[in-house]
Amino acid sequence: MPFLFARNPGWHAFYDQDPVMAETTRRKVYDMLVAEKMLVQGFHYPFPSLAYVEKSGSGYREAPVAWNPTL
Repeated sequence: MPFLFARNPGWHAFYDQDPVMAETTRRKVYDMLVAEKMLVQGFHYPFPSLAYVEKSGSGYREAPVAWNPTL
């Protein structure tokens, strides 16, 4: 589920070598994506794998971009 860490940036996974740094980095990246309104390509997102990130409570959420065959 690609959205788990976006919705819960404070969660720590077994592969986080430094859990505090991992959370800080996640929040910094998500904040940048929100502030810059950057389009994100998520390889594990459903087709067409594009979304914008929005602030949602204490976490974030993806706003999927609708597929447009004329792009």
